Amino acid sequence: MVGESQMGFFAPLRIRRLRLLLLLELGASVGIWILVLAAQWILTEAGESATTVSAVQFAISVPFFLFAVPIGAIVEYTSHRRLLVVTSVVLLAASIGLAVLDFLGHVGVAVLMGSVFVAGVGLAVVAIVWQALLPHIVSRDMMAVVPAIDGAVFNGARAIGPLIGGAILAGLGSTWAFSSAGAMFAGCALIAARQVPATAGSASIRRPLGRAVSSGLRFIRYSRWTRRLLVRLTIFGIPASCLWALLPLVAHDRLHTSTFEFGVMSGAIGVGAVVGTIALMPLRARMTWNRYVALGSAAYALALGGMTVITRFDLMLVLMVVAGAAWVGVQSTWMIAAHKVVPTWIKARVIAFIMLMFQGSQAVGAILWGVLADVVGLVPAVATAAVLMFVSAGGVLRRGIFSSEGIVPDPAEVENPAAPFGDYGERRVVIETTYVVAPANRSNFLAGIRTVQHSRLRLGALRCVVTQSAELPDIFVEYCMFSDWADYFSQETERLTQPEKQLRERVATTLESRPSSRVLLVTD
Repeated sequence: MVGESQMGFFAPLRIRRLRLLLLLELGASVGIWILVLAAQWILTEAGESATTVSAVQFAISVPFFLFAVPIGAIVEYTSHRRLLVVTSVVLLAASIGLAVLDFLGHVGVAVLMGSVFVAGVGLAVVAIVWQALLPHIVSRDMMAVVPAIDGAVFNGARAIGPLIGGAILAGLGSTWAFSSAGAMFAGCALIAARQVPATAGSASIRRPLGRAVSSGLRFIRYSRWTRRLLVRLTIFGIPASCLWALLPLVAHDRLHTSTFEFGVMSGAIGVGAVVGTIALMPLRARMTWNRYVALGSAAYALALGGMTVITRFDLMLVLMVVAGAAWVGVQSTWMIAAHKVVPTWIKARVIAFIMLMFQGSQAVGAILWGVLADVVGLVPAVATAAVLMFVSAGGVLRRGIFSSEGIVPDPAEVENPAAPFGDYGERRVVIETTYVVAPANRSNFLAGIRTVQHSRLRLGALRCVVTQSAELPDIFVEYCMFSDWADYFSQETERLTQPEKQLRERVATTLESRPSSRVLLVTD
């Protein structure tokens, strides 16, 4: 973040379509958090165990773990408009069904958990499609602040949703709370149908789902930067989930709040998210990613620690505001970093995997903290999470995410590969490349070609191996296999970025002559 060009926080909001689509995100999130709050409080007042109450957080998070990667692959070639409209309609139907069952008195633990799970699937689709949709709405330079705006809106829903849900739950009952969520989803369907660009989600080449998922996993495996990001967000996510999982019990058992007061407490987190995003923008601009995340993690740890000793409602509200600001600050930093570093062709799948890992840690953590609270007590469980969060804050300073310097994915200027001599169809191809290495540069070549191998595997190669001639030790032959010619062509054109091209140029400096290549076809 240090040294980046300054973009005003409100500049992207001048775009009318972005403003309207932010209303879609806000409405969907508010509706979902109304459902979640109602489910948590109904189970808490029914006297269910900490494990059962915390399972609501598990139910809202686990769909990301199960479906994020395939959703990330699907959104690249499926109309974003259709996905958001269909998802909104499904959420509307689920809300109406839940309201009817509640009116008839047939809502129990299983029905509530199933409804929250469906809401979690909807949240996963909306969140992933939204991240893929942003580049179709705003310019690339605006992506330095748009994820922060997105985080403020998404987490602002955590303020509005619980406040609305708590008020309706206390004044009119759960049936009306579920119905109000349905009204939110109906509005989202209308906005999506009118405002989502028709061309968003229309990839030029449609690939099988399995192949798209595997290429995303392969990119992550050979991207050191992405792997480190996933580790850091998981280490943050597990202790962070304690607040969301056990807050209903803290409110009910330690503060003895009413239904509406619990809604206000939950809403204070969202208030902190919105206010913190705006107020901390100057600080974010002056700090590195890792220092900002460490600061947010430490603040979140203080909020968790405060939950173990504070029993006054007004002081707890202050803690929740701090927790909300810290939560969105850390989360939005992950997204800002990913949008800056990850290439466009794989971005939707990588962001889906980021959400998978983060929400997966939330799901696992929710059950972990619920079980721990049942075994050792509520306060010791929250205190343990606070200690782990302090450890996470220190860890990100020592082994945080890598800098974006030198790896920003600017497209490379390249010549297209020679056209194939025949119709290769969907047959696998092997590209054989022969290198003649200057004897004095052999060690430099070997070091450089390893980075090129990882680059090719990141960009889509299935396998890549380098062999050395037994008779002529200065000749090396590289064999790279691709799913088909189209995949190879994409690697050499639209997927190739300046950093990846520079890896090849370093290898070229060790050669005596220009490398030669030929295409081999894999026989069935």
